[in-house]
Amino acid sequence: MALSEHEQRLLDEMERRLYQSEADLLPASTGVPRRFNYRSLVLGTLLALAGIGFLIGGAAMQQLWLGLLGFAAMLGGVLVMFSKRTEIEPEQFTSNSRQQPESKASLADRMERRWDERMGGQ
Repeated sequence: MALSEHEQRLLDEMERRLYQSEADLLPASTGVPRRFNYRSLVLGTLLALAGIGFLIGGAAMQQLWLGLLGFAAMLGGVLVMFSKRTEIEPEQFTSNSRQQPESKASLADRMERRWDERMGGQ
């Protein structure tokens, strides 16, 4: 189903505003790629799960201090999980490892392609 000129202009304007708002929200990048530290991710997950156990145990035994300890452990686990990231060393990062597409399709083109794929699959 083709869009009218007015609808196409509205869609293009919405796309431009979306890209502008994304640029305003995203922090400035240093240009150095970052990756998750999996050790911190696993440690944080285990700490958060232990915290949930202490929280439930404290509620079951009606011990406020144990529940608070569990909550603190959960909070600490989540902070450990998401705060520690390591920078990739420049010699490890090559331009071939992160290829960007030659031409970036517009939002309307991507949405139309997805719609066509869905309708073609029926």
